[in-house]
Amino acid sequence: MVNNLEEAVKETLSSNTDIVLFSPACSSFDMFKNYEERGKHFKEIINKL
Repeated sequence: MVNNLEEAVKETLSSNTDIVLFSPACSSFDMFKNYEERGKHFKEIINKL
């Protein structure tokens, strides 16, 4: 379990994988305004790491 999207991405990357598939199973309105904002944040995290 992780607390946010950035922790989830970091946890995934620590497993020595070359692929991170972002496929949310439900909405995340408690953290993001909409799916576009969530996707943009995911891309920013990936590009930063």
